[in-house]
Amino acid sequence: MDRAWIPRLRCPVTGGAYDLDLTRVDADDVVEGFLVSRRDEAVRPILSGMAVLVPDLAEHFREHGNVYGRIPLADSRIARFVLGRIGRGSDDFVRVDEVGARYGDLVEPGALDDIPAMDGRDEALIHALLATGLQGGRAVVVGCGVGRGAFAVRGFTDRVLGLDRSAARVRRARNIAVTQAAFFIPAPKDDPRRELPLELDRLERRRVDFAVAAPGALPLADVVAAVVVLEARDGRGEIGDPDAAVREAARVLAADGWLILDAALT
Repeated sequence: MDRAWIPRLRCPVTGGAYDLDLTRVDADDVVEGFLVSRRDEAVRPILSGMAVLVPDLAEHFREHGNVYGRIPLADSRIARFVLGRIGRGSDDFVRVDEVGARYGDLVEPGALDDIPAMDGRDEALIHALLATGLQGGRAVVVGCGVGRGAFAVRGFTDRVLGLDRSAARVRRARNIAVTQAAFFIPAPKDDPRRELPLELDRLERRRVDFAVAAPGALPLADVVAAVVVLEARDGRGEIGDPDAAVREAARVLAADGWLILDAALT
């Protein structure tokens, strides 16, 4: 978790600020630790860099246990906290074609005769951002999925936090943000044994982070973002209460900020 966001985080239930009980850190990236609410001492964990900031942590761990059971945990306190709470889980695995659809335009030149075009949602978001004239500030992307939209927003702002209910997709997005290794996606279906290398360095990945959160209870203080992007869907499907999600997006938005809504929400 990018340390710069922690003073701006709030408990999604009480609205209280957090104290950080730090276990493991890598420069400005909090790798493991606990966020402890100052109001009621409720705890939210940071696991392999991914903050889990949902309102109902017990239910979330039951539903997404298949994801958290695969995350390597170094600290014994963190491991006991997580492994004592997770269920078998029902969160979908991230399909490889979902990642390929959002990142396929980054295939290295020469790997394919016809490189896929940018996903239409990401292209539309870039056009919307161009229309705002944004040049800096903090941004929040609600319903970030596997993260491509958050990287697009980073091209116009200084720092981005992507939020999604799907722990599997947040983990994949964060891995893309921090990986230093080669990253591959499957080749088109006519040659399923091939893998295609991506040029991730064509993305602006610095100061882009991701966390697990619910759109109707954003874990952020008021007026912290110059732009909020609110998608109609996230990694778990349609947003169940779009009015609540819009209210939350407006709450965290600065007075002179920009709210970019998915067309399905308007």
